[in-house]
Amino acid sequence: MRFEKKSAVAMGLLLPVLETYRRGLGEWRIDFTTMFEDYLAGALLLVGAWAASRQPTRGARLLLVAWAWVTGMMTTSLIDQVEVTLRGVDLETRNTDVLIAKALLLAVSTVSLIKTFRSAARPVTPNER
Repeated sequence: MRFEKKSAVAMGLLLPVLETYRRGLGEWRIDFTTMFEDYLAGALLLVGAWAASRQPTRGARLLLVAWAWVTGMMTTSLIDQVEVTLRGVDLETRNTDVLIAKALLLAVSTVSLIKTFRSAARPVTPNER
């Protein structure tokens, strides 16, 4: 479960940083939910990676929940970004960069979700209880 934990730490730190860079700190006053969901996702990933390092069996389940949340969030976000791009409404100045970043983040979160699911689904040995 090395890739899943390392990618959880990387994305746990990157999600809030990238969203803050993209929108600025002033966005908290304008659209709290948009900013909060990225910070919450980052926190879930960091806690999940920490838990998976401390207690591999139970921690893998928490990391699985975190990756499921992030994968769902990134899927919705990418689909919305593609829709906005196709309609040509409210395009950002760096729209192509945002699309590429979201696609990469979704790819990493999907691979991590699958790998974490496989780790969490394996049978527990008596030594791991």
